[in-house]
Amino acid sequence: MIIEYILKDPVIKMSYKRQKDLFIYLLNSDIGLSGNELAKIFNVSSRTIRSDIKFLNELIKPYGINICSSSKKGYFILKEHRKIGFTIVEEVFTKENSISKIPNTPSERFAFILYKLIFAENYITMQEFADMLFASKTTIYLDVKNMIKVLDRFSKLKLEISPIKGLKLNGDERSKRLLMSNIFRREKVNKDLILSKSFYYAFGREDPNLNREMLFLYNTIINVLNKYGYILTDADLSLLVKDILVSIKRIQLGFTIREKAGEELDLTIAKALQKEVEAHFNILMNDKELEYFQQSFNSKRLLNVTNDNYVLKQEAESIVDEFVNDVLNKFNIDFRENEVFKNNLALHLNPMIERIRDNNFEDNPLKNQIKTNYPLAYEISMLMVPIINKRLNIIINESEISYIALYVSAALDELSYKINIAIVCGSGLGTAQLIRNKILSYFNYQINIIGCYPVYKLDNILRGEYGKVDLIISTIPLNVGGNIPTIQVNPLINQNDLFKIKQYIDFKGTNPKERMGIFFRKGLFKYFDEDIDYFSAILELCRMLEAEGFIDNSQVFYKSAIKREKLFSTILDEMVAIPHPMESMSKTTVVAVGIFKNPIIYCGKKVNMIFLLAINAKEDEKLKVLYKMIQGILEDEEIIRKLSKARDINDFIESIE
Repeated sequence: MIIEYILKDPVIKMSYKRQKDLFIYLLNSDIGLSGNELAKIFNVSSRTIRSDIKFLNELIKPYGINICSSSKKGYFILKEHRKIGFTIVEEVFTKENSISKIPNTPSERFAFILYKLIFAENYITMQEFADMLFASKTTIYLDVKNMIKVLDRFSKLKLEISPIKGLKLNGDERSKRLLMSNIFRREKVNKDLILSKSFYYAFGREDPNLNREMLFLYNTIINVLNKYGYILTDADLSLLVKDILVSIKRIQLGFTIREKAGEELDLTIAKALQKEVEAHFNILMNDKELEYFQQSFNSKRLLNVTNDNYVLKQEAESIVDEFVNDVLNKFNIDFRENEVFKNNLALHLNPMIERIRDNNFEDNPLKNQIKTNYPLAYEISMLMVPIINKRLNIIINESEISYIALYVSAALDELSYKINIAIVCGSGLGTAQLIRNKILSYFNYQINIIGCYPVYKLDNILRGEYGKVDLIISTIPLNVGGNIPTIQVNPLINQNDLFKIKQYIDFKGTNPKERMGIFFRKGLFKYFDEDIDYFSAILELCRMLEAEGFIDNSQVFYKSAIKREKLFSTILDEMVAIPHPMESMSKTTVVAVGIFKNPIIYCGKKVNMIFLLAINAKEDEKLKVLYKMIQGILEDEEIIRKLSKARDINDFIESIE
């Protein structure tokens, strides 16, 4: 049959949906359409339309109908054939749905193969996978090769590979379920209450009952969480539902957990779910299964806890305390009194520790944006890496670091010195309130507006009668004699006005050239007009720092910078790298700059420019200014383009203006 031919031919498979749509279009048309007209409608060539018509006629020939063609009318289907035509759409073209759901991307094939191996009791050959996925054996081989890297994290799972028998996944039941949970976290659909097509097809069928079962579990879990005062993130609630559904399906198939959990657990949530789950799915759960339920819950991120009896793990609190002390010692930033920050971070670490122990790392799709937009918070968060490594013997990944960076960034905002602002407006209270509200919406945590005043109150402001004023924002020109910085804005405040205010808030009124001169020095600029590798370029910049007297030993500095770089690359998507040592080593905070005539490549990423940071942690305010400056540079493609063309330090500094 022609359908088998379709399923085996990847080119035809890709065209199948268009051919179906073309057939339906002709069935619904009361007039004939030329090849050129159809080509425009479906955005293909007229030659492709002719091929599609030929294919369709072969497909529908056994049903006694065909697509007619004439030089005058074009392509059309006889009215008396339309009824049977729509029957063909319902009966024959339904095969298309199965085709479209066959996993075809690397990530989908990855998940499909693993699901199949988990549920299979016998070996599956490479050729069998190739036939299932309409792929070559070479493609399957590469998929399996990538899969082995993931399986390496699961010590109790072993992929048996036999040239004759094929593939078989050996290991305990608990590890297999953890692997499935890991797959769920990797999949883009994990935030929704739906299963991927890979999961359905691992079962060998699309079971409509699964969606109803998930909805039942969702409502049941919500009720239990509400009862005990827990609020999960949407994504993790969805993952919890899927984890429990998998457990239920595995139990129904006769696969039960026999291994005891490695720790004593409070089974409150698991036992609360047990009665509902056992009754609805007609299963019995042993103590090990309850432990797995509870561990799955414990590994999920809590958005909030209203349970008065909830106790943070001592381990999480201890890690946070060590982290806070390290931040103070290495960055001179004090979070010790911020109880909200410490509690929220510990609340985040609780499930993170569970995930780490199960080799179930979180994927954060925003990690690159966080890395770019919050560079200081990200670097502070890197201090968590050696702490977790020391305590759990595991290196946490960039996704986990980026989540921690969000907490750190919020805490840094709270530490920021609030600028006292007085608004002077000659246009009335309405305009003044508009300016006030607009400024507050942009800078609320950074500023304190002491009031809105008419012009005749200016002398009172200058005398300090309303309190200390750091900045005056006015809708008209003012002469304050240089006593207090003043920014003039439009009565209808615009983006340019907000930018001027931001520059003052971030950099206390210093102009770009002054700021650049603080960090970027004449002897710390190198234009590499010859090819050089990434590490050699960093070494040369280290030597420049020593030559200018900013560091004592370039080799020690270099080794620490490379240690940090090999942990996680500091190369950003903007083709800018910001390498730096693991600790404070500089007499003052400066930046050595390297610009390349030809971009260099490291870790598969291109680099046009290097900012080698030499930091003195005692200069904490200066450090914040530097990172804000770098953040501003990274957010502006035009500035990056100009800087990358600089050939000396003067060009470089001028480019920022």
